Amino acid sequence: MKNKKIYQVMCSFVFVTMILLNMTVRAQDSKIGLSIGDTAPQLTFSKLVKGSSTVLSDEKITILEFWATWCVPCIAAMPHLSELAEKYTDEANVIAVNVMERTGDQPYSVVAPKVTEFVEKMSEKMRFTVVVDDDEKNMEKKWLRAAGINGIPATIVVKDKKIYWIGHPMFLDKVLEQIKDGSYELMEQKKEYEKKFIAQRNESNSFKDNMTAIENAISSKNYQEAIALTDKFAALAPKSSYVYKQRKLQILLAFFKEEDVLNYLKNMQKIDKKDAAVLASFIATQENIPQKINLNAAEIIVESGEKNTYYLDCLATLQSRLGQFDQAYKSQLKMLNLLIDARKDKPDLISEEVIENNRKKVEEYQKQIKKK
Repeated sequence: MKNKKIYQVMCSFVFVTMILLNMTVRAQDSKIGLSIGDTAPQLTFSKLVKGSSTVLSDEKITILEFWATWCVPCIAAMPHLSELAEKYTDEANVIAVNVMERTGDQPYSVVAPKVTEFVEKMSEKMRFTVVVDDDEKNMEKKWLRAAGINGIPATIVVKDKKIYWIGHPMFLDKVLEQIKDGSYELMEQKKEYEKKFIAQRNESNSFKDNMTAIENAISSKNYQEAIALTDKFAALAPKSSYVYKQRKLQILLAFFKEEDVLNYLKNMQKIDKKDAAVLASFIATQENIPQKINLNAAEIIVESGEKNTYYLDCLATLQSRLGQFDQAYKSQLKMLNLLIDARKDKPDLISEEVIENNRKKVEEYQKQIKKK
């Protein structure tokens, strides 16, 4: 049973780490291929879903917004992007480029029907041109990856067929104002962007080295050293500290006594209640956790005062493990009501499937209460 628990804990970490290492390897092996001031690559796509402006104009600014149907922040940015498209209709063309959909081994163009349906549902919230990346994923590779961008949403502004700006859409307003009034400093922006790229690459490489050191200690069964390294790296890299704190929790769960885990959670709660709540919610995602740890994790989430849907869902899971089905029912019901209210305001961000899945959990907890 303990080996099964260790396997599950390790697999969970491997999944997260592989994502992070995938990013760090990419950063380590590649130099920045596309920067501010460079000539823009060719714009290619497999399908024009909406609109007509599909070229890099000589007369207008082109705003390329990279997005996917699964990306909640991308979707949230669309209404404001539509407002900008109307505000700068004489100065700019907006093109939303669909990338990074999950296609398995299929050509990227297979997502076109799904994207088309999604855009039709969005209707007036996407009042600009929309295209789908081509089968070679050139828009992702030659634009995003070349610029050192590994995630979305991402915005690239092109003027005079040169890259003028690369960043997050939330900062686009100021950039467009500066370009319009002539105060935008292209070369200064280039220096700042490349400086940031180098800093992120170095941080990514350090992360990879740190994780390798921790895993080497585990492989050598030097678990105390592995714990010491997680503490050391968390202190040296505050921005990435949670990754190391979670790794420490996983090591404790897999190779140490129950008491050691409880002491760690207790100390974390004294130092930072928010981090302690995040660690407690992580415990809710793991299997075969001792009941004392489940109880402690539930208490930490309650005492943290965190009330968003993620914490409520984790709390309900922990409470159900403890046989506290009346409390699990209340926590899950709160989550369901929050989702229903949120869907009224933002129906595009919360699907009916999500609502239904949570309703089933509420009903299941009700059944368990009746059995008691």
